[in-house]
Amino acid sequence: MYRIAVVCCFLLLAPLSFAQRSKPPLVCKKQVLAAVKSPLKLSYQCNDQLNDYDEKILKLPERADAIKNLIGELATLNDNAWWAADVVDLGVCDFAGEPRALTQDERRTFLDGEYAFWLFGNDRMRLVLLPDPCYQTQYGGANAFLLYRHGGRVSVSQVLDGYFSRADNSVGLAFAKQGGEEIIEVSTGSGGLNPSLTNYYFTIDPRTNHAVPKNLFRGDHGPTNEISSAMLFNATPVITPLKIIRGQSLAPSFIIYVDSEHGKIDDNGRTLSRQILRWNGKTYR
Repeated sequence: MYRIAVVCCFLLLAPLSFAQRSKPPLVCKKQVLAAVKSPLKLSYQCNDQLNDYDEKILKLPERADAIKNLIGELATLNDNAWWAADVVDLGVCDFAGEPRALTQDERRTFLDGEYAFWLFGNDRMRLVLLPDPCYQTQYGGANAFLLYRHGGRVSVSQVLDGYFSRADNSVGLAFAKQGGEEIIEVSTGSGGLNPSLTNYYFTIDPRTNHAVPKNLFRGDHGPTNEISSAMLFNATPVITPLKIIRGQSLAPSFIIYVDSEHGKIDDNGRTLSRQILRWNGKTYR
């Protein structure tokens, strides 16, 4: 049953470009292989006094310094060939390691969650997901950085800090236009027997070229860029929550599922209520 939850999350979160490539042959092209870059690494000394699930790790000065250094390294990823290559093609070459087509078994492995996708995006913005060596190592502890290429330079913003999940390939990236402004969606999923989804929204500050929160929702303590929902264990596309970006636009409304003792939905041992949030021109309510 655990595997079912993992696959379910992956299918909901996997970027559209990956899903669209599931039928045609997946081929590593020689020119793309030449543009492949090995993932950079976050490296710092783990504190032997702390368990890997202790959130104190997130505040360690040596970790903060390592992240700062990593951001500087990521800003050097400004190669034209790398930015011009499709991220799926880069992933195929990273997986294959040589110019050739993937076999049927390799294609299944690549698309079904056994290959850890770490690069998402397009020719202007890319999300780089890198492992954390000390935090939540049993659940894929990682950090995500948004790279924005503009005016011949790459600006880097950290958008996920110490993220972890029971699901494989539980992070996705999408874009939408709203009133001339580009909205960036970073989607995540928890996996497990009671899966949940959490999305984060950002936009690019034209003064700094860095990603800043885009507060699209009303939170308990004011406007927020974060929205969560339970996900039905046996979800179908019709009842998928958090379908906020549709095509290249923000949806006029979307649904979420919340835990509620008075809820009418019995889902794998938990009781949920269904809510509809609607766009009022400024936020969803």
